[in-house]
This record gives sequence, structure tokens and C-alpha cells, in this order.
Amino acid sequence: MTSSRERIAIVFMTISAVMTLILGIAVAYQVGHPRSEVVSTQSASNTGSSEVASGDTSTSSGGGGSTAGTSGTAATAGRTVTTGGGSSGGSTSNVSNASVGVSKGVITVGGIYDETGPVDATTERDTVRSYFNMVNAQGGVNGYKLQLIDCDSGYDPQLARQCSNRLISNGILAVVGWTSVNGEEPETPFLASKGIPVIGGLGVPAEYANSLAFPQSAAFLTYGTAMGSDASDIGIKAPGIVVVNANFIKPVEKSLEDSLTKHGIKWTSVNEVDATKADYTDIVIKLRQEKADSIIAALDPFSYARLFQAMDRQAFHPKYFLGLGLDKGSAQKQYASTVYNAYSLTPVLEVDEHQNIAPIHEYLSAVQKYYPNQVPALDVYTEQQWIAAKFFVQALRTMGSKPVTRTNLVAAMNSIKGWNNGITVPLTYGASNGHDPNRCFQYTQNKSGTWHTYTGWKCF
Repeated sequence: MTSSRERIAIVFMTISAVMTLILGIAVAYQVGHPRSEVVSTQSASNTGSSEVASGDTSTSSGGGGSTAGTSGTAATAGRTVTTGGGSSGGSTSNVSNASVGVSKGVITVGGIYDETGPVDATTERDTVRSYFNMVNAQGGVNGYKLQLIDCDSGYDPQLARQCSNRLISNGILAVVGWTSVNGEEPETPFLASKGIPVIGGLGVPAEYANSLAFPQSAAFLTYGTAMGSDASDIGIKAPGIVVVNANFIKPVEKSLEDSLTKHGIKWTSVNEVDATKADYTDIVIKLRQEKADSIIAALDPFSYARLFQAMDRQAFHPKYFLGLGLDKGSAQKQYASTVYNAYSLTPVLEVDEHQNIAPIHEYLSAVQKYYPNQVPALDVYTEQQWIAAKFFVQALRTMGSKPVTRTNLVAAMNSIKGWNNGITVPLTYGASNGHDPNRCFQYTQNKSGTWHTYTGWKCF
């Protein structure tokens, strides 16, 4: 006769088996980040919409994490084709023609983000997930649902390399909408050498020098050119320059300096600072002693706050302040009135005055629905990664009924011409333009806490 303990065990085993059948089609991934939001997508054969679930998950410090539901071993399988560098100057890459990152109606892509450390890129991560959730809720694309695996690079290039290896071991189709300040420059050519397309990013130089990189934002090099031109238009004469010492900054500095020189502007000094710098008092005192009439800055949003606070403490408020990426709402609360009248520039529509434009409304509404706590932290960089996710889906739609492979994805992206996403100028890809499709900016000024766009598109 079956004992009471045995009957209880049988009941639990039965429940477990039933739940496995019900949840078997769900996939949830997280790599290299011990506490995070996890997207759970359903199979294309299930008509339910995607769900967002929060939880406490972890992975081992070694290896590639879970590979359930992916073709982790397919990365080197199947026929390969050679993609030439074209005018983009990238090295030749072997691109797999196998269905890498495609399994059970789910397309899996990866993203490397600075989720810990001095820079918080979880907002960019969750912006990409918001777009994927929106598409999944609408039925997916070409019969597929979309899944993002994230990995924390912690503002550390060595961690970024570990992330690349983990994502590769998880058999991703591509990298989409990543934000890793010190990771993107070295990892773009590394991922491309493994045949993995890279879509989106901050705009570091390497993303414009490889045939498998597809950026949608303007390059930081072009930012430098545009900022020099804007400085001339504003009336800046003797700026002090303050930039973060990221591993890609030297050519960006030169681009800015060349543009300033072209416009007859002589800077007082160039000051490279670490993103962990806690106090900018020394920089502020130095610029005042140099009689700088303005500050031109290229910092992360969190470092700007410490710079502005030091300016307030020293009562140093030069006539002009020109910076990129000044529009993060949550950071502006720390900027206080010091940011008033500051100038900035953006390769995407500034949200403040364009909230009723359909593409901006869609962007804001999706993040509000899926990650409402991230809305105050939205900025130019989250917009860029939203567009990256949107471009990826546009490429999938362009592929139509063709098999989802890296080969077909790259071909589809290179075929996109005059793509009007409603947030940037129309973008065109292909070897002829070197994957540098966005060289246009609008100029903005902060008016009592709101960013006002005062020009149309200016292209360089």
C-alpha cells in the first residue's frame, strides 16, 4: 500500500510535469548580471503576447550561461560566405549561413551593457527590450518572437571581452542596441571576426570601420566636427575642453580640435577625466585661471552632474557651455539651473518638443508600458538604441520568407536605402557609404529645464 509520503511525492512530480509542459515554450535569458529584468517570450505558435518578468537570477562566473532554446553549436556550422570590407575598411569576416540564434520560433540576439560601474546603461538595455516586447505583443515579425540576452561589461574592456565570448557561446544571431563605453571599440572588430553583425551602439570609431557594423547614430568623430562648427555659430572664442578618457577618445579629440581650428577658435586646454572622478573642483579652478570663456564637454550624464556641482560651488559660470548628451532627465535634476542656456546637439529628434510626433510617442509609450521606472532616464543614447532595435526588425521584414541567417541578415541590412524611421534623417546602407549613414544634427538649447530645438538638420 502506498504511504502518505509517497503519495505526496507523486503529487509534486505530477504538478512539476504539467508545469514543464505549460512553460516549455518560454525562454528567459540573462548572462553575466546577477540582478536584472528578464524578458520572457512565447513561441510564435502561441498567440499570447510577450511578458516582462522581474526576478533574481544568476550565472556562473565562467562559461556561457544557459543555452536552452538556442542553437549554441551552430555558430560554426553550415556554409560560410565571405563579406568584403568595401569602403568601410573593415576586415574580411566569415558570416554563417546557418540558422544561428533561431530556435522554436524565437530569434535570439545579444547586447553588452555597462550595467554596473560609473555608467548605468540599463536604460538602453530596457529600451531595446521595450521595442522587442512591443513587436512581440503585436505578433512578432515574420512568425518569430524576439529575445535579448544581456551581459554586464561594468565599464571594463576585459569584462566586455568575457561578455562577447558568453554571447557567442549562447549562439546569438547578432548584437543589437548595445551600450558599453569601453567595450564597443575593441569588441566591434572582435565580434565581426566571429561573423557576428553589430547593430547600433554609441558611435565609437570602430563601428564605422567594419563591414559587419551597422550604426544608426552619428559617429563621435562627426560629433567633433559638428561641435566645432556649433561653437563658432554660438560665438565661443576661448573654450576649455573637458572629455571622458574612454578608450576611443583620442581621435574624437582630434576631430574637435581640427574643427575648432578650422573656425579660428583656440582652446585654453584639453582635460581628460575618468568617469569615476568624484570632484571637478580642480578642473573648474584651472579653467577659470586660464580665463576660458566657455566649456566644451563630452562626458557621460553622471559626470556632467559632478562638473556642474563644482561650477556652482566655485561660482564659475562661463558665458557658454556646449556638451553632447546633456538631455537625460534624471541627471538634469542634479544639474539644477547650471544647465540653463547650455547648448547641445543631437542626431535624433529631441524628445522634449517632439512628444506628439508618432515615432517619438511610440518610443515613449513602449518604455512607459514595459519599464516605467526607466522613463526619467531616457536620453539621446536610449533613442539611438531604440532605432537600432527598429532597424533590426526592419531588416527581418526585408528578408521576408528567407531563412533567418547572418548571411541573409547582412544582405538585408545592406539593401536598406532611404529608411525613414521618423527620428533621424533617412538612412541608407551599403558598401558605397561605408556604413556611416547619419551625419546630420539638430542643435538645441536648454530653456529653464526644457530642451528647445533651434535649427533644422545640419549635415557634415
